[in-house]
Amino acid sequence: MTMPVDDGVVGTTLGSFKITKVIGRGGMGTVYLGEHAVIGSRVAIKVLQERLAADEGLVGRFYAEARAVNLIGHENIVNIFDMNVVPPHRYYLVMEYLEGKPLNYLLTQPVPANVAIPILTQVCDALQAAHDAGIIHRDLKPENIFLVRRGKAENFVKVLDFGLAKLLDTERSSTKTAAGLIVGTPEFMSPEQANSTPVDGRSDVYSLGCIAWLLATGRLPYPQRGLTELLIQHRSHLPKPPHEVNPNVSRAWSDVIMKAVQKNPADRYQTAIAFQTALEQAMGAQPAAPILTPPSAPALPKIVAPGEPQPRHSAKFDAIVTRLDGKSLGTLKCDDISKGGMFLSTTVELPPVFARVKVTIPSANNLDLLAEVVRHVPADQARAWGMAPGFGVQFLDVTPQLRDTLTRLVQGLPIQPRPTASGVHSRSVEAALEKYRDRMQGDHYVILGLRSDASIDEIRARATEEETHLSELKRKTVKPEELAQLEAVLTRVRSARDTLGQAVNRARFDANRGNWRGIARCLVAGLGPLDLERMRQDFLNARPAAAGSAHVKFLASKGYEQKNQLKEALDACENALQLDPLNLQLHQRHAMLANRPRA
Repeated sequence: MTMPVDDGVVGTTLGSFKITKVIGRGGMGTVYLGEHAVIGSRVAIKVLQERLAADEGLVGRFYAEARAVNLIGHENIVNIFDMNVVPPHRYYLVMEYLEGKPLNYLLTQPVPANVAIPILTQVCDALQAAHDAGIIHRDLKPENIFLVRRGKAENFVKVLDFGLAKLLDTERSSTKTAAGLIVGTPEFMSPEQANSTPVDGRSDVYSLGCIAWLLATGRLPYPQRGLTELLIQHRSHLPKPPHEVNPNVSRAWSDVIMKAVQKNPADRYQTAIAFQTALEQAMGAQPAAPILTPPSAPALPKIVAPGEPQPRHSAKFDAIVTRLDGKSLGTLKCDDISKGGMFLSTTVELPPVFARVKVTIPSANNLDLLAEVVRHVPADQARAWGMAPGFGVQFLDVTPQLRDTLTRLVQGLPIQPRPTASGVHSRSVEAALEKYRDRMQGDHYVILGLRSDASIDEIRARATEEETHLSELKRKTVKPEELAQLEAVLTRVRSARDTLGQAVNRARFDANRGNWRGIARCLVAGLGPLDLERMRQDFLNARPAAAGSAHVKFLASKGYEQKNQLKEALDACENALQLDPLNLQLHQRHAMLANRPRA
């Protein structure tokens, strides 16, 4: 891509450096080549976009890059020498100038393990130093991994762009990030980051795992199908093992990559150094391969592997969106749709994440879809990604007929006339009952489709949505057998609501299942210590050995804490809670350990 020469900055002087040309652009700023006016040394100067300079939060994030890099101080991380501002609002950073290419210039083909793994292990070194300093990168991608020549090393790594990095202490204490806000690059974003939940160093491990998958196979783990579907894939679908995509990838290397991209952070490598060690062990059995150096081509061609889905038709249309309580969210623009979900643009208040909505598409014969909000993209994030603000939804209760209709809609094909109202409604009932047939075998959490650590507010909201939806189906159903089945489901939903929606009832229910996380939610919701202790005595009367066994685990937790082995101390405390889930002292200890900074 050719960079423009005359943009108002080239030819000017910032500090002691004359700006000679543009060398790169990003979501927050432009990078220029600067030459010292006297001694001729060259630096890279990143200038914050002028339109973003009025936002104090974005200026703070821009300068956070310099603070983060200075805290880390590692040879595999780009150096930042200075930060300053030219009044009134031209903010800039002065960084070391790197001569080389970003990692994505190697990706004209799968990269052999003996080339890729040394690059990845250097990134692991940089990440471990960052994590030890209490900093997570949050935006790892090939463009942010720069390859330079250092002595005999062809591919010496420099990790760039800590502009989205966040100090872990800030992550714990800040309340400024709204629920649903996402930062980072979707193709390499961890599930917890995509879900806008707190992240730690294991989020960077996941992102680097996605990069490793790309290096091994020459393609992205998830083919680009639009933002909404991409986030859903990161949230719930594992990619194929790399050795099944590229037969030249050894099983050992493939297994290491797959462990790094597990959806649950607890199932990944727990540290970057552990990931590095596994990579080095996988390297031992690799066959020799020629050394690759970055080609001189100015741009990376799009890689489409054989059998990979081709770019689809970009369907755009209006959609009428209504909450299940009947409140209209208006007619919104659909900018992207897949068979799994869609993205709806809006500048007004966004519906809560996990709320359910009805989406009607007038241009598709008033097609009605039940959907759940899975992602927010607010205005500042939309600007960084070059898209409209809005929210993504995931479709629910999709029947085979509806899936066929969505396929035609995605492909831009004409939609067949809608069947009669009774036929549509019959299929809606069938889909609802099919969803509940498996759930009816489970407990209250299963019937509501919720995690066992869901908040009481989440439980009440989900129960209300399910009751509303089921009651509506019941009112319109004429088949006696369907009415009976819907009534049975409705009875179970109401029972789940009455049990889990009240703190005392839920605590008693959760105690019998050892679900101490659910009881912790009850404490947050206002369950008093006297009620808790009364239930605990009843619980222990039926389990005479539980308190003693839990106390042994409690003492073990104290011992680990004294040795500063905080992870082991937290694990032992959780084991104690599993045995004595109504013990207030154990809950308080768990909260204290969970909030302690790790060494």
